Amino acid sequence: MKILYVLGFLPPYVTREIEAVADQGHRISVLLPENKNNKTADFWDSISQEPGGSFVSISRNLKYEYLTCSHAKLLTPLLKSLGRTRVLRKAFKENEFRYFLIASRAVSAIPPSDKPDIIHAHFAKDQAHIARIMAAILKIPYTVTTHATDIFVPACKTRLRRVLGEASAVITISDYNVPHLMEYGISRDNITVVRLPLDTAKLPKRKTESATAVCTASGLVPKKGVQVLVKAARILQQKNIKLRITVIGSDPEGTVLNKYITEFRDLPIDFAGTLNSSETLDIVASASFFVLPSVEAANKDKDGIPVALMEAMGIGVPCISTELSGIPELIENNVSGLLVQPGSAEELADAMMTLLSDRELADTLGRAGQTKVLTNHSPEKQAGILTDRFREIVEERKQI
Repeated sequence: MKILYVLGFLPPYVTREIEAVADQGHRISVLLPENKNNKTADFWDSISQEPGGSFVSISRNLKYEYLTCSHAKLLTPLLKSLGRTRVLRKAFKENEFRYFLIASRAVSAIPPSDKPDIIHAHFAKDQAHIARIMAAILKIPYTVTTHATDIFVPACKTRLRRVLGEASAVITISDYNVPHLMEYGISRDNITVVRLPLDTAKLPKRKTESATAVCTASGLVPKKGVQVLVKAARILQQKNIKLRITVIGSDPEGTVLNKYITEFRDLPIDFAGTLNSSETLDIVASASFFVLPSVEAANKDKDGIPVALMEAMGIGVPCISTELSGIPELIENNVSGLLVQPGSAEELADAMMTLLSDRELADTLGRAGQTKVLTNHSPEKQAGILTDRFREIVEERKQI
């Protein structure tokens, strides 16, 4: 099959999926935004690598500036798109004219010999709306992988219902997300769970430990629970528990990071800022344990199944997280890690003290967590589930 990935950015877990799908012999084209004033895409470019292999090609041809530029700058791309009046009229009616212009330009850049069999998008955001319109122009099916923020706090519920409802299949990363998607009118038969892949062979080996904990909080956004971790660290400090904590991550402007560095300088917490994937994993590999105290933010945003937890478990580092969203699908409490109530600094502090004091338990949880990730999140297994669904959709379309 020829599969076109339409992405707003390229995080490591999507790179792993693309490489695993390509390894099965499928030809992959990846379409990304132009690197012009796109902070999200630029951020991920700075910390992750592009997928490799002879079956993968990458183009940065999504003109995201059309989403915000003046109407005058849209005249030329509109004139170039007038031959696609059927899709253009529908886009006008649905108030997705700007998405149409981006999609039309991207389609024009695809050589006829490279026409994909199916289009796939990650996250039901701008990229998925563009993918939907590209599929309509090319008259091929499209699918969408949903994660967390995109369905928990959508920018527009009407638009979300549309892009999910017209998709040939909705892919999602956890069982927890399934009933939530059904609330948007998606049939259970049209939802496929494909867990994020992790190649444990490419992770660093666990190193000699000291009394350290690591938390990877991408963006330092509220749902990562850093404030809860700070309160737990204060509890441990008051009990004279010796533990050094490293928090990896930063908001794009660095405002929150600098605030934390200043406000919590009296605590044994190092705010390391943004590091690339290799640097982050090296630090995680040397930690006594990994902690991610995920919470539901005030705006209802929350984690799905955090990749940072998967990576720590894949290395064999014992993990602590919370009983939230899809996390219990990854960590079984007292079996493959420890879970506490979201927002409870007291429970979090107790769990941290448990892993510090009971090294046998910590080692057992670390090994069990590693086995869980190796079994359930292998790239080959998850890519197989995904491509089987793609193949079903493509074959069904041929019979219409």
